[in-house]
Amino acid sequence: MNKNKVLVQLCIPVTGVSYDFLLPRTLSVMQVIQLLSGFFTGLTGGAYIPDETTVLCSMEDGRIYNVNSSVEDLHLKNGSKLMLI
Repeated sequence: MNKNKVLVQLCIPVTGVSYDFLLPRTLSVMQVIQLLSGFFTGLTGGAYIPDETTVLCSMEDGRIYNVNSSVEDLHLKNGSKLMLI
């Protein structure tokens, strides 16, 4: 696997569905939110519309990630479980 990317599992609590994503370690949390929000907006045909309150957080402990942190700063590893809420 590419050492510059990390494979994470993203759960959307509203749907109960999880997806695997390969994220570059250099992306900021804000960039990850924008990328994933765009994906889910397209996937749902516009039914999912993110707003300024959308956050990325840990599924294990519920911690909300700082939008200015990078994937690398968060020490995410392959298999990390995240939520987009």
